[in-house]
Amino acid sequence: MSEGDMLATTLTDIRRRLADLQGEYDRISEELAKLRLAERSLAAIVEGTPLPETVAAMEDGAPRAGRGRGSRGPRANSAKGRLRALLESAGPTGLSQAEIARRLPDVAPNTLASYLSVMVSSGEALRKGDFVTAVTGPRPAPDTPQDEHEDDDAQPDDRDA
Repeated sequence: MSEGDMLATTLTDIRRRLADLQGEYDRISEELAKLRLAERSLAAIVEGTPLPETVAAMEDGAPRAGRGRGSRGPRANSAKGRLRALLESAGPTGLSQAEIARRLPDVAPNTLASYLSVMVSSGEALRKGDFVTAVTGPRPAPDTPQDEHEDDDAQPDDRDA
């Protein structure tokens, strides 16, 4: 093996390890943030003082239950949002369910299977054998009965002209 090949292989290994470590770092950072929030929440309960974030959220007037995702789809940091982003970044080849599970270690396998099933049945993703890929571009809208009647109405007008 030449020195150039060895350096290229080493670079590839370093990049792969860096990507793996970045994923772990992100997962651990997210877990740390959750633990800090839980610690602050429990401290507020035990000590009887309100959390500043909770007070600010209550003062803005929007009810907590009404702050859902709405038409924007899943949040980017939710399991489904991260799954969608992962499938979109995988390209046309897609990823196997095992590879998806490896890249999203904090999501339970049954949850991944459920999300993939829903995404495939709703047309957000395509299953190609053992691989799943995201659907790119706008999905075609189903024809409505009104559209068919409008086309029928338009044809006699075209014949008269």
